[in-house]
Amino acid sequence: MPLEIVLKHLSHNELYRLSWGAKNSHGAEWEKLKAEFDARLAKMTKEVLTDGWLKPQGVYGFFPCQSDGDELIIYDPNTINSASPDVLTRFACPRQPYDEHLALSDYFASVESGKMDVVAFQVVTVGQKATERFDKLQNASDYSEAYFTHGLAVQTAEATADYLHQHIRRELGIGEDQGKRYSWGYPAIPELEDHKKVFELLPAVTLNWE
Repeated sequence: MPLEIVLKHLSHNELYRLSWGAKNSHGAEWEKLKAEFDARLAKMTKEVLTDGWLKPQGVYGFFPCQSDGDELIIYDPNTINSASPDVLTRFACPRQPYDEHLALSDYFASVESGKMDVVAFQVVTVGQKATERFDKLQNASDYSEAYFTHGLAVQTAEATADYLHQHIRRELGIGEDQGKRYSWGYPAIPELEDHKKVFELLPAVTLNWE
C-alpha cells in the first residue's frame, strides 16, 4: 500500500489525544500542544517516507455467510453452490443489553431466510521495522522518541485498516452508510481468541512482515 495515501487516512485527533497523550488538553494548552504535534508529525512523516520504517500491508477476503441467532456462520466459497455448503467457522456476536438489543449477526441474512449474504474480513500490519525501531529507542533509553514512534505506528495501522476498508466498500459497491468496520475486543465482538479464526480464513502469513 502507498504510505503517502495511507497517511491521508490518519486521524490527527486520535493520534494527538489518544496516542500522544493530549487527551485532557483544552483551550490554550491544546492549541500549544497541537502546534508542537503538527511540527513533530511533519518531521516524522518526512523521516518515515525516507527511511521506510512504516510499511502498510494488508490482506482481505469476501466470504458467504448467514446469521444463526447470535452467531455468524462462515461458509466455504468453493462449496457455496452445493445443497449443503461446508461451514468454515462461526463467530459469536453477543446481543447488546441496551437500545434494541441487537447483535451484529442481525445485520446479515438469516439461515431461515434462505438467502446467502457476504462478509469481508481484513488483516493489516505496518511491518516489523516499526517494532524494531521502537525496541531500539527503548534500549537506548530514548523513551520520549519511543513513545511517539509507538503512537504513530499504532495510528498508522488504524489508518491502514481504514484505507483497506474503503477499498472493500468500493469493491462491494456500497456507500459510506453501509459496511461498518468492527474490531475484536469490543462489546459487539469481544472474543480476542477469534483472531485465530480470521487468520485461518485469510492468508495473513503471506504478508511481508519485514
